[in-house]
Order: sequence, then structure tokens, then C-alpha cells
Amino acid sequence: MTNFITQNTLYLMTALAVLVAIFTAAKWKAMPVLQRLVAFVFIGVVLHVWEENRFPGGFSELITSKLHFTASNPHFGEMITAALALGMTFVPLFFPKVTFLAMAAMMLGILEVVAHTAAIWMFGLEHFYSPGLATAAFVLMPVSIYGIAYAVRQKLMSPRAWLFAFLYMLGTLMLAQQIVVRSSGMEYSEFLRNVRAAIFGATK
Repeated sequence: MTNFITQNTLYLMTALAVLVAIFTAAKWKAMPVLQRLVAFVFIGVVLHVWEENRFPGGFSELITSKLHFTASNPHFGEMITAALALGMTFVPLFFPKVTFLAMAAMMLGILEVVAHTAAIWMFGLEHFYSPGLATAAFVLMPVSIYGIAYAVRQKLMSPRAWLFAFLYMLGTLMLAQQIVVRSSGMEYSEFLRNVRAAIFGATK
């Protein structure tokens, strides 16, 4: 069962995204605005993973080669990505009144655009594109900006709630990243040194 899940994670995520889309369409009028937006972000994240790893794919290979670590099982990274997506963009669907959870999902949508744009610069890519940038820029970012603006206009978040949202997003992302990196046999501190080297090398 574990091997089945590991090897078919993206397809299972896609099936779940289809169910979320059907549920959102059926319950649209009854759903709070932020719950609708979180559903869009979850669906967008699944499309984003397809772009990163399948069509055109290659983002995981780019990261591992440029940051000098080898993923022992390429499907394992997809499984961890799925766990990240479930924790940050699927769970909030069940807690529409816990606004900071929704904002963490929106922050992830913004961060993905920054990360994929930075990858172009850091890794000296020939074209202004890294696998995942299209869905990040044209799906995740617009929904996320609208969601954050909506929360601000409606005064749904206190300064403490914004901090919780950021820490939840950052903590979940770093945990997933550490699991993938450590599974390759590399220390996370070494991975971060490689990231810094790639950043500062790009500025020279």
C-alpha cells in the first residue's frame, strides 16, 4: 500500500482535486469566500505540481542538480509535496472560520511565484521560465492576492493572526524541505549552504 501511494501520489492528488472542484461547484453559494479561494489554491497547487514534475517537468531535477543532492526516490518528493499541499491548502477547507489557515495558503501562492522567478536567476536559466512558473504566476498568485486583499478589506486578521499564518506556512514548508533533503543523505545545513552559494553566485 505504501509503495502504491508513493508511486501514484500525483494521481491521487489529482483525484482529490477533482472532488474538491465538484464539491466547490455544488456548494458554491453556501461556501464562505475564503473557503472558495482555498479550494482554488488547492486545485492550483495540484496543477502546479503537474507542471513542475510532468508537463514540462524537470523542476525537481533542476533543484537536485544545482544544489548538489540526489533524491533517493523521485516519487518520495512528490509524496512530501502532497503532504505539504494537504496540510496547507486542503486542511483549511474544513476550518473556514480559522482565517490564518486560509492566509497561510495564500502566502504559499505568493511564495511560489517568488521561488520560481528566483530559480531562473539563481540557476542561470536561458529563458525566463522555470517549471512551475506558469501556474504559480497565472493561477496561484491572482487567487492569493485576491484572498489577502479580501482579508485586509474585511479586517479578518489581527497582527498576531498574520504572524501565525506566516509561521505556519514557513514551518510546514521547511519541514517538508528537510524531510526530502535528509532522505537523500544530505544534512539540511549543507543544503542551506548550497542555496546561499547559488544565490550569491548569481549576484557575481
